[in-house]
Amino acid sequence: MIHSSISEIIVQQEIVYDELARHNQIQNVKYQNIKYFMNTINGYVNNTPIDFLKAMDEMQNLDHNFDDNFIGFVNERTQECLQFIHKTKDDWYAEVVIGYGKKWEGYCWCADSKTQKITDMIRLFFEEVPWFGMIQWKMRRFKH
Repeated sequence: MIHSSISEIIVQQEIVYDELARHNQIQNVKYQNIKYFMNTINGYVNNTPIDFLKAMDEMQNLDHNFDDNFIGFVNERTQECLQFIHKTKDDWYAEVVIGYGKKWEGYCWCADSKTQKITDMIRLFFEEVPWFGMIQWKMRRFKH
């Protein structure tokens, strides 16, 4: 009888520990207020919440054969905006809007890069850790 109750105590301790560990993991998940916009052959998406996995799916499905393709991500908390055009199977054009929002003066950081570098940079963007140094940028001003 003593052996049986000791086993029950150990099992209960393991369950409580698992629940506490799961609770701590949930608390460590950072809320992300990232939205995206996108133009595809199937239409336009605007100001829609997105997570990293959905972003990767949308990027992969962005058809480079459609001339007006683009996708962009906006972190509403940090006011950072990344935009991409899928040029060929493995080539991307990227922009970082400088001063994103109503006060935008037409400046962007622009670059061309390969899919793997773009994917790595987006992962860091979604993790909210330094991502800008992933590719070589050139500043450009667009008239608006």
